[in-house]
Amino acid sequence: MTADSSIRERNIRERIAAARRELGKDLVVLAHYYQNIDIVRSADFVGDSLQLARIASRQHDARYIVFCAVSFMAEMARILCEPRQKVFHPEPSAKCPLAEMAVIDDVEKAWELLTATGRHLMPVVYVNSRADLKAFCGKNGGFVCTSANAKEAMEYVLSRDAIPFFFPDENLGSNTAHAMGIPDNEIFLWDPFHDIPDTGLPDIAGKKAILWKGFCYVHVAFRPSDIEEIKKTHGDISVIVHPECTPDVVNLSDHVGSTSYIKSTIEAAAAGTKWAVGTEVNFVNCLRADNPDKLIIPLRECECRDMSHETLLKFLTVLENILEGKDQPEVTVDPGDARYARVALERMLAIT
Repeated sequence: MTADSSIRERNIRERIAAARRELGKDLVVLAHYYQNIDIVRSADFVGDSLQLARIASRQHDARYIVFCAVSFMAEMARILCEPRQKVFHPEPSAKCPLAEMAVIDDVEKAWELLTATGRHLMPVVYVNSRADLKAFCGKNGGFVCTSANAKEAMEYVLSRDAIPFFFPDENLGSNTAHAMGIPDNEIFLWDPFHDIPDTGLPDIAGKKAILWKGFCYVHVAFRPSDIEEIKKTHGDISVIVHPECTPDVVNLSDHVGSTSYIKSTIEAAAAGTKWAVGTEVNFVNCLRADNPDKLIIPLRECECRDMSHETLLKFLTVLENILEGKDQPEVTVDPGDARYARVALERMLAIT
């Protein structure tokens, strides 16, 4: 970093701090763990999707919610916050490619064909999804889940003698099903590009879970060879990964869990322990900074490029526009979608 850029960054941080002081309790800033460390340090609350959903639903006093993450998370805040509150997303183009792998027309067609088999299905949508898919679940007796409560969601569905129709992440779905003792031969993988037949219905006899063919490009980048190599190099290192990783990576890991699980597990570990972390690298960098008494390294350096679209300058621009009363894009969700998406989100919060 040059001297000029260092001065410029310091100036941006000072202006952010000044704007935050002036806005006071009218402002709440939420940030996902995958944001870069400067934005994480500037937020009021930092968390994974489940934590941030709960936090967003409790911000009754703030007039302005600024959500530093990708678009589906900002939509979630809009759905859960009160209509009088304004929700801003510093970089509206920051989207989650996984959330774009299932679109409403394809999901509705799949639902039509799958339910026509006569089996009792219940839709479960991963939080990494568009608002209209959350609304679809709300309308059809289903709910939202996160990586922290996917197991509880599937258990709830099965306890109702229904089959979970889980979308859009096949790896989270597979790993969750395996953890519940459901083998691959009792899982049906729905491929929206190949599984819409011209005639007839899909054969889901004997299946206990139906998964959508989708993935997170960050987490599928990890390979079993990464684990083998890091174990060879570092010996007694523990490998902890996110359940969006592929099952072959999960099966070789020592610990598997959501972002909040990874954080709490490493924080609770003894000083001097070694950790290789299989998730987004900005989060790994924050873990390393916050736990200097441990060796923490990325299993492989994989960055969510979409999260990195958020910058301190864009964050500052939102804050100063609020102070100056300037028009700027707010996060909006179709009122009909918002109504039913809220139902699905509240069902999630009620069972976890």
